[in-house]
Amino acid sequence: MRRITSAGIVIAVVALVMVLGADTSTATTAKGVTPNFTYRAAIAPNHFDSNDFKMFQKNSEDVVVRELTFAPGGDSGWHSHPGPAYVVVIQGTLTNYQGDDPTCTGVKISAGEGFVEPALHVHIARNETSAPAVVVATLLNVPVGGAYRIDAAPPGNCPF
Repeated sequence: MRRITSAGIVIAVVALVMVLGADTSTATTAKGVTPNFTYRAAIAPNHFDSNDFKMFQKNSEDVVVRELTFAPGGDSGWHSHPGPAYVVVIQGTLTNYQGDDPTCTGVKISAGEGFVEPALHVHIARNETSAPAVVVATLLNVPVGGAYRIDAAPPGNCPF
């Protein structure tokens, strides 16, 4: 009969934590952001092809549409999405920062403008103005019933 030592248990737990990436203590969450509505629906597999746009969806996936209000000083927290996110600013101005930008140069997006975040790309949107900002985000390739947002730790390229 084998005996499991306490050192062996510690090594096994440390290895499991490293493999699973279980340290979520440094993940950031949104602050000063109010969801006005969230709608989601499963969309059957489909294929669309035009001169300017191509889409091929192999399996059923959810599409999630959210309207969010960012209070002055509010931010989305560092995060990514399982699929691309199309975001339209309908009021105010947000500044979007990318987790892989070593210069931490924000891009201002004002009402009537939009942007696309690629799948699994870590970013943060911040309201650095004194007025509320409102966005409508459409999130694609979300697992049916699954998470549409993946919290992330600050990547270390920005002071916030």
